[in-house]
Amino acid sequence: MKKLVFSLCVLFSIAANAQTPATTTDAKKPEVKKAAETPANWGIKFGGFLRNDMYYDSRQVVSARPANQGELLLYPANKSADLNGNDINATPSFNATAITSRLSGIVSGPDAFGAKTSGLLEAEFFGNANGNENVFRLRHAYAKLDWENTQLAFGQFWHPLFVTDCFPGVVSFNTGMPFQPFARNPQVRLTQKLGGNFNLILAAVSQTEAFVSPGSSTGIALGASAGAQTFINDAVVPNVHAQLQYKTPALVAGVALDYKNLRPALKVLSAPGASTYLATSENVSSTTLEAYAKITTKDVILKGEYVRGQNLYDHLMMGGYLAYGAVPSISYKPIQVNAMWFEMIGTGKKVIPGLFVGYTSNGGSTEGGTAVATYARGIAANAASLDHIFRIAPRMEFISGKFKFSTEIEITSAGYGTANATGRVPTVATDVTNTRLLFVTTYSF
Repeated sequence: MKKLVFSLCVLFSIAANAQTPATTTDAKKPEVKKAAETPANWGIKFGGFLRNDMYYDSRQVVSARPANQGELLLYPANKSADLNGNDINATPSFNATAITSRLSGIVSGPDAFGAKTSGLLEAEFFGNANGNENVFRLRHAYAKLDWENTQLAFGQFWHPLFVTDCFPGVVSFNTGMPFQPFARNPQVRLTQKLGGNFNLILAAVSQTEAFVSPGSSTGIALGASAGAQTFINDAVVPNVHAQLQYKTPALVAGVALDYKNLRPALKVLSAPGASTYLATSENVSSTTLEAYAKITTKDVILKGEYVRGQNLYDHLMMGGYLAYGAVPSISYKPIQVNAMWFEMIGTGKKVIPGLFVGYTSNGGSTEGGTAVATYARGIAANAASLDHIFRIAPRMEFISGKFKFSTEIEITSAGYGTANATGRVPTVATDVTNTRLLFVTTYSF
């Protein structure tokens, strides 16, 4: 609670000292308002796109959404042998969807508290859970106050680890998962200009929808794993984030530190086999470091990012955390992953080539004992688990007016083995590869 109070005090202290925008005071020049600042232009301006995806997979895959052979592809499924030793998951598939079509509304209005106001409301037909595809769901809903050197934003938007100035521009709707942290969250975000092209970003973040952490589905320690926002809510302290960014037209670079705390369960059995419980306040905390850069030249744009993170399940990356001990003494340790990606993009207006390369590895937890439960994606102590994932994806986009044809070859390989008690995989026993051939049409409006 002290951390929460301190974070809020910092946010509002900086906001209170924000400079108000300069106004025209020269008596010889009457004040002229920009078109967007006049009441006639206040309101909401709609836009968006109609998108159709068609894709072929050479084998079965694990995807965040939809559950089977979905557009948010993460990695190829492990081998699964039948009675004769044939790999069941070596079966290819084809799919076509239009559920990523999107409607956005940019909101404008009068000044407030001496700041310019704006907002964004955005939704699509992707649904908010497996089985809800084609259902209209909220993506973004936030409002901003902009002073001369300070911005305050409130509402649901990209998590600060998803840097909107530097993220993969792949054709695939997975946007670089699971190498790029990917989540949209309710939050309060402060961006402060520091001078010299530097910005300081501070945020207090919650969780929602598919971008939630795992915990006990029963509320009892060691229960089956399930994702829910309950576990960060019960920890009270929000996910806090700090980022320092340098930004010019030619170079964007930054470093970020992210801290998250969860309470996986509210109670624990009082003894093995007992029918009574004890309240538990055992939490699991995790820290993530991120560094990124984007270089823009006349002929090419180069982007890259490195993430050394713990418990990034809610960002649709592999990993999570492990439970150790025996009831009633249960503790938790986060699983660390190391991820990096690089991208090269052409700067043409009508034909745009691109190449994406990503790699992520399983670093396990720091606990030396025997894990008794796993709350993670792709990793399970003392069971079949991911060791690493590699992807290379060349693409080409063809643009004419508001219409775009895009095609991409996404080759993703995953190394599987049996994890030890810390979640690490000492020896990779199986490498599997999926090739996704993707063709997308996008009509913007």
